[in-house]
Amino acid sequence: MTQVPEQVPTPLEVAPDLAPLGGVEPDVEVVVVLDDVVPDPEPRTPAEIVAAAVLGVPGVVRLHGGRFGELGTYLPGRRVTGVRIDDDGTEVHVVVDDLAPVPETAARVQRAVSAVAPMPVRVHVEDIDTIV
Repeated sequence: MTQVPEQVPTPLEVAPDLAPLGGVEPDVEVVVVLDDVVPDPEPRTPAEIVAAAVLGVPGVVRLHGGRFGELGTYLPGRRVTGVRIDDDGTEVHVVVDDLAPVPETAARVQRAVSAVAPMPVRVHVEDIDTIV
């Protein structure tokens, strides 16, 4: 059976000649501000709310940004891909799962978006994601 020492030596006890600042530990206060590191998990803008509603629909794999990435809502410092909201209504562009029925999935997306965004809602199924 292995003997466990009652006290484990500190690095200063093991190598006192390598102690920083002449053996004196610096007096440092560490402050961690999580607001600067952790993003806000709740959507804040209408486009982010629509995106969250769309991604919650079964059968939706992801939002689609268009062939050249032009479809989206531009916000300060970020972009919501696949969602446009303007005076004419809301437009969403999605990629659906190959196992999900496309018309039913599109109808579910339209109902989910209609509950949170201005009417009319236009749903564009841009691609079908296949698992190989």
